[in-house]
Amino acid sequence: MPEAIGVVPLEGRGSLPFLHLHREPLFVHAVRALLEVDALRRRVVVTVGDDQRAAAEAELKDTRLPVPVRTFGDWWPSAVTGGPLTVALHDPLCPLVPPSFLSACIEAVAGQSPDRPDTDRRAVVAFRPVTDTLKTVVDDRVVGTVDRDRLMIVASPVVFAHGPADAPPSSPDFGGLASWLRASGPVELRRAPSLGRRVDDASAVDLLECMDELARVRET
Repeated sequence: MPEAIGVVPLEGRGSLPFLHLHREPLFVHAVRALLEVDALRRRVVVTVGDDQRAAAEAELKDTRLPVPVRTFGDWWPSAVTGGPLTVALHDPLCPLVPPSFLSACIEAVAGQSPDRPDTDRRAVVAFRPVTDTLKTVVDDRVVGTVDRDRLMIVASPVVFAHGPADAPPSSPDFGGLASWLRASGPVELRRAPSLGRRVDDASAVDLLECMDELARVRET
């Protein structure tokens, strides 16, 4: 099986990855989940913008997690050192994706035959269904309802196989990654569990924390 690496990208997400859920930053939850995936063998990296590095390094030092901090532009050369590599990007704004789901997505990609042509290598992109009602508006008038069953929200993880001669992904944005992968080969969409939803502000973090606590109460 090819080597695998887990990446938690913080760039472009401002201060959101540093908001606390269960008294730890969102991105730390994502790091912990990847460290539990056997296929990664604890090979995990956090990528940051220049203005995020000090805060990320301080949080990781406090939690004593053995994870390096890099920029998105410089982690790739150090990661790709030889043969094919399975890359699993885990969005810190989907902090409660279970390790079991991450592992299943990674294994689906890593288990492909190394002889498979580049254009036939399957990637995996997780998604969550759209639950809001969407309307179309023309000249300030509501004229119709969009079929939300035809839409989805890119979630986490995004997993793909990559060779040493391949160009690295150009952006840590997950919507852009999904489009980039679809342009180069087949993409399998996997529905992420409800706790794997994306947060976009502090109130969404509070709601996710409540959902998680409720789920734990039900389990007991």
